[in-house]
Amino acid sequence: MDKTEYHAIDARFRSVFNRYAAQLSKEGRENVEHFIEAAEVEMACESFVLSVLEEHVPLASDSKKELLDLTLALQLDKESVFRSDFWKFASTLLTSRD
Repeated sequence: MDKTEYHAIDARFRSVFNRYAAQLSKEGRENVEHFIEAAEVEMACESFVLSVLEEHVPLASDSKKELLDLTLALQLDKESVFRSDFWKFASTLLTSRD
């Protein structure tokens, strides 16, 4: 992925995160913000999805689709940092219709 693509993905992720940040716990929000500030969008995205799952934050269907596209672009379906079974849970959440 080139620098332009990476910046576009980062901007798209920040947009989704900003829509839901207030619904996350302080700890969940601060974890994601830490990775954003460190320019680690893959870790920020994975941390965000895990927080959404753990905290049962409801996502709109368009946000689920956007996050699905982002996680695939960041190849989190192939390699994750925090949980080896990340994709199993993330794909279930991001492809659900509720």
